[in-house]
Amino acid sequence: MYRVTVRQGWDGQETTIHSENMSSVKLLSAKITKDVDSIDSFAFNISPKSPQYNAFKYRTTFIKVTNTKLGKVLFEGRVLPTTDSMDSSGIFDKSVTCEGLTAFLHDSIQDYYALSNNDLRAFLIHMVDVHNRQVDSYKRIKLGQVTVTSPSDNVYKSIDDSKTTYDTIKEKLIDKYGGEIRLRHESDGLYLDYMPEIATLSSQDIRLASNLLSLKRAIDPSEAYSVIKPLGARAETTTQAEEGKSDISQPRLTIETVNNGSLFLSSQSMIQKIGYVVHAEVWDDVKVPSILKSKGQAMLDSQREIKEQFQVTAVDLSLLSGMTVDSFECGNYHQTINPLMGINERLRIVGQSLDICEPLNSTLSIGDKLMGQADYDALIRKQSEAIDEIKSRVAAQTAKIVTISNEMKTTNEALSSAQKELSSLKTEYDKLIENIGDADSKAIIAKLTKLENQTTTIINNLGEIGQNVLGLEEFKTTQETTNTKQETTNKDFEKRITALEGGNK
Repeated sequence: MYRVTVRQGWDGQETTIHSENMSSVKLLSAKITKDVDSIDSFAFNISPKSPQYNAFKYRTTFIKVTNTKLGKVLFEGRVLPTTDSMDSSGIFDKSVTCEGLTAFLHDSIQDYYALSNNDLRAFLIHMVDVHNRQVDSYKRIKLGQVTVTSPSDNVYKSIDDSKTTYDTIKEKLIDKYGGEIRLRHESDGLYLDYMPEIATLSSQDIRLASNLLSLKRAIDPSEAYSVIKPLGARAETTTQAEEGKSDISQPRLTIETVNNGSLFLSSQSMIQKIGYVVHAEVWDDVKVPSILKSKGQAMLDSQREIKEQFQVTAVDLSLLSGMTVDSFECGNYHQTINPLMGINERLRIVGQSLDICEPLNSTLSIGDKLMGQADYDALIRKQSEAIDEIKSRVAAQTAKIVTISNEMKTTNEALSSAQKELSSLKTEYDKLIENIGDADSKAIIAKLTKLENQTTTIINNLGEIGQNVLGLEEFKTTQETTNTKQETTNKDFEKRITALEGGNK
């Protein structure tokens, strides 16, 4: 029914380590785990009695699991670090974990890239090209089916040059536009598909008293909502002062202009069931109000009142002789029927655990995709990255404030010095006026000229100081006041000089 093979290197010879027809030692346990939005994995335990016990090398040994009845490959991937262990009875075994071929996308780091007016296929082509330039020849990928589209191709896209290709695809495409990816191994190489949903409608029902052995219902703890507030991209900065501020200070695009002045969209049916519960959803790439409204309405309309998932143990009838129904495959839809629990609907397999050694122990997760620990961890990481970015902006602003404070301190010291000089000049000027009757007029004029030159120098110095703190309103006000007073003093000097010149003719 199932065959497991191992090969050394991508093009190595395949050796069978598990098969129902093997007369030698089989695997002690083996389980494939699949999820619609994660990389497949395969974990097994092997006995020291197996000839291939020491054949597993990190990342260069490849494992393949095949359904021999259907001639279908269920898993293909590479070996991760292995673990040798001994239990209390002295029995040894080796635990081997493998990751699916999609993990090849973790072996490359994307370059920085920014563009606008481009479609998602072109964006994905660029990422695949960058990946192919960095990896081994057998890890190179061709682009397959790309059917996910953006509501508007005229959106700005950029790539962080510190993240893997897989993480970039997840963040820049799947998280924003939805859809799922699949890496196919064909005879002429690897193909990457990006589609809204990789699924088919199966001909095999999951039915009580037929193939359904057990069923457990799980409810998503997240709250439903009846009103949505769609938010788009933040407003672009238009001035140098605005550019220095954090994005947090910039308002987001709303639907007010295309929604009769309202920021919200509501569902009357949901309001009747749960009352007014408002939810905000952000689309950072949307800059057109009409597109933002359509995305918000689509999200509101697609919301289920309660998300639920069923953990199912069922017999895969395709494994039985004489049965021609479709097999259970992660991603496919099956009509699920259990009258006792009020279930009769078409549900999707969103997760699958396939036990190779004990097929009856295999389980399915059908229904809505609930957020698991890995999803929570990814969300926390994303929030942490956003916090780190804000921290770096705050640090930059703090450094700028320190610089301005130092400039202000220097400016205040210069102003204090200038004020002392002006006070000294005023004292000398007052003495000169007191002794004007006893002094020689030419000497007085010379001293006044000297005082005027010194005052001009001080004014010029104050002007230079002002240039260093442009934009500081407090300094600007102080400087204007100082200049006004100085101009008054200059005019007073000029009048007195004119009067002295007239009196000595």
